[in-house]
Amino acid sequence: MSVDLASWLADLEGAFQEVATSALALDGVEVASRHEVAPALHGAYLGLVGPAGAVQIGIASSPEGCLALARGLMGMGPGETMPDAEVADAVCEIINIVAGGFKTRLRDRASPLQMGLPVFIRGAIQSTERIAVQVAEGKAGAIPIALILVHPRQGSEA
Repeated sequence: MSVDLASWLADLEGAFQEVATSALALDGVEVASRHEVAPALHGAYLGLVGPAGAVQIGIASSPEGCLALARGLMGMGPGETMPDAEVADAVCEIINIVAGGFKTRLRDRASPLQMGLPVFIRGAIQSTERIAVQVAEGKAGAIPIALILVHPRQGSEA
């Protein structure tokens, strides 16, 4: 896949910013660092496949952060709780919404992109010889988040 992946991470950040400030009613997203090691957090990941190759995008946080994101999507108050399965479903719905914005941002560079089904994972995504991970970590409002882009390493045919 020969694409500018740094710009793809920026597009993921922008798509999440839009969702955070609209659908989740958060004050905004602040990225504190960008790196290549995914933290061991819970999160939702969704695959996108197109002519340029395949990537996964993800949103991850602590269990409490995932609950806060789910509450935001559902319009719930800070003291309200929900079962783990509903939190996972809500965070998967958030990555679905973010993926729509991400696809729109990439329309002129990587179209058409087909979306897969989101999955919820507890733990870190690991880099390998063939798979690279790019991470933008920061906060969405007061919620710690990691936006994650998983892709074949440049020159790899993964």
